[in-house]
Amino acid sequence: MTRFKILRIVPFFYPAFGYGGPVIHTFNISKIQAKLGYDVRVFTTNIFKHDLVSNVLPHYENIFGVKVHRFPIRFKLKGTHFWITPAIISNGLKYDYDLIHAHTYRTFQTDVASFLSKIKKKPFILTAHGNMRDLTRLQILRGKPSSKLIRIYDKIIKNFTINAPDRVIVHSNYEAIWTKEIGVKEEKLRIVPHGVDIKKFSDLKLKENFFKKFQFHGKLIVYVGRILRGYRDLHSLIKIMPDITKEVPKAKLIFIGESFDIDYELELKKLVSSLKLNKNIHFITNPNWDEIIGGYLSANVFVFPTNKSESFGIPLLEAGAAHCPVVAPKVGAVPELIKNNISGLLVKLNDEEDFKKKILKILLDEKLEKKLGDNGYKIVSENYSWEKITELINEIYSELL
Repeated sequence: MTRFKILRIVPFFYPAFGYGGPVIHTFNISKIQAKLGYDVRVFTTNIFKHDLVSNVLPHYENIFGVKVHRFPIRFKLKGTHFWITPAIISNGLKYDYDLIHAHTYRTFQTDVASFLSKIKKKPFILTAHGNMRDLTRLQILRGKPSSKLIRIYDKIIKNFTINAPDRVIVHSNYEAIWTKEIGVKEEKLRIVPHGVDIKKFSDLKLKENFFKKFQFHGKLIVYVGRILRGYRDLHSLIKIMPDITKEVPKAKLIFIGESFDIDYELELKKLVSSLKLNKNIHFITNPNWDEIIGGYLSANVFVFPTNKSESFGIPLLEAGAAHCPVVAPKVGAVPELIKNNISGLLVKLNDEEDFKKKILKILLDEKLEKKLGDNGYKIVSENYSWEKITELINEIYSELL
């Protein structure tokens, strides 16, 4: 097997896990590629969390065999991830590599990767991470100042960045639809899903520690994800809890995730208090990774309350790795990941009554809970390990070299 020299360019990297999928994805595939003997060099920024730059993170370090270069952000366009790091250009011209793999779209770093691929005449792969879509599909940005900047960007730079990659990787068939809509040619598209670290979710000590620390008793309904207005429909989960506790009095709803919006967090807690559910609904904000895994392993049901079409859903894989059944809306890429009545129960979009019924169906039937959880684990372990995902990406590299 040929061992390539890879230049990976991404606006955020380890330890900035608060940025979700792109960071988890690039960190894991880089680590495995380095272990396999590939020469992996990562160009990124000095961003740390919540759009905060760090003066403490080293400019260069070797992480699990991955050569990580962090370049200082000189300018940020407000409300976007367009962070200008000029030093990436000169360093990209200096180093030798066989191919360039950039991650995310509408960023300075990806634009530089496009430029370097032309100048150095190297194959260029772009993983879109759900961002390569028309502005009308970016629902969360509508009405925000950044939408004007995106329109300007699309007018000036879009065609260059879209046409530059030799391959564009998307995470689902659903994401492929809108990626073609924006102008990417079908022959360039390759579908490679996200992955999950199966071994991490096998540590039952984390489940034990979770119960010891938080002292939760009764059936647990768990949500894992950002606490951010417009990101997930957390209000609806809270509003159906009075009916759930009538059927299962000791049921608890646990929100686990970084709080990106303190006003929204306080608003949710106020709703909990108004419904007199303080003993049944709890928030674990800014958790560490062991607490997140412990939450998955402790859950009787995992809920994914999206109210929009998403390109993927990493928490759905993580729930599967933890043998945890899922309740989620039948929208976007969710049906590609959750098989109805096999690994979870799918519900109608924006239907609180259906969501409530499906949660109760699992909470009141231990055999169903076990069947769905075990099936989910089998699907995830066979198809979504990071080793499997890295193998698929390496095959794409081989197509171009």
